Amino acid sequence: MITITIVPQTQAQITAVSKLLQDYPASIEAPSQDQPSPPKTAPRASSAKASPAPVQAAEKPQPEPALITLEEVRAKLSALSQAGKKDDVAALIATFGAAKLTEVKPEDYAALLAKAEKL
Repeated sequence: MITITIVPQTQAQITAVSKLLQDYPASIEAPSQDQPSPPKTAPRASSAKASPAPVQAAEKPQPEPALITLEEVRAKLSALSQAGKKDDVAALIATFGAAKLTEVKPEDYAALLAKAEKL
């Protein structure tokens, strides 16, 4: 059994759902519990007129890179600043078009941290 929940939010959606429900054939009945359901088979390919689906190589899901947080970057840069590399840290942040760390885009944190490791 398939259950579909429809939550219309506008009058146009309510009207469309109402029309669909009115048009839906009410004569369709669920199979009786006494009778076994017909065996499920895979759909057959249609006639030769239909173009075959393009064959795609199986793609392995790419593991998402670990998200680097602002706090992680801040901790690394703070340690570098306290180690006497304050000017280098400021120059590094500037290479990302920012005057301070909070202005660096979150998608640049990984690159910023990688460059900080080299200092």
